[in-house]
This record gives sequence, structure tokens and C-alpha cells, in this order.
Amino acid sequence: MVDSISDIIVSGTISTTFISLILLLIIRNIAKHIIVVIVTCKDKISLAIYVTIRSSIQIALLVLPFVIILS
Repeated sequence: MVDSISDIIVSGTISTTFISLILLLIIRNIAKHIIVVIVTCKDKISLAIYVTIRSSIQIALLVLPFVIILS
């Protein structure tokens, strides 16, 4: 993955900032959602709920300062 990212940056199609702030975070969240689905299929609902709530809190802590600054 790292090699393909460096190739994209060198070609100049996507900026480094966009890749680091947007794409890598989306890929990380997709991995979390896949883990939640797998854990739920194995009947470990409490772990799935824990991961979901933790992810929601992280998003809220990221968005809240921006909302306060913009308001």
C-alpha cells in the first residue's frame, strides 16, 4: 500500500494532504466496519457495540472542535 501511495504522489494526480487526511482515514474506518461485521457474525455483540461506540466517540471528538470554531 505504501508503494502505491508513493507512486500516486509522484505522478501528481492526488495531493499528499488529501491522501493522508482523507483516504487513509477512510480505509481505516472500512477495516473497523469489516471487523464489526465479522465479530457480529460470531455472536460477540458486546465487542461489536464497544467498537462502534468507540468509533462514534472518536468522530465526535474530531468534529466538535471544528463546529465550535466555525460557529
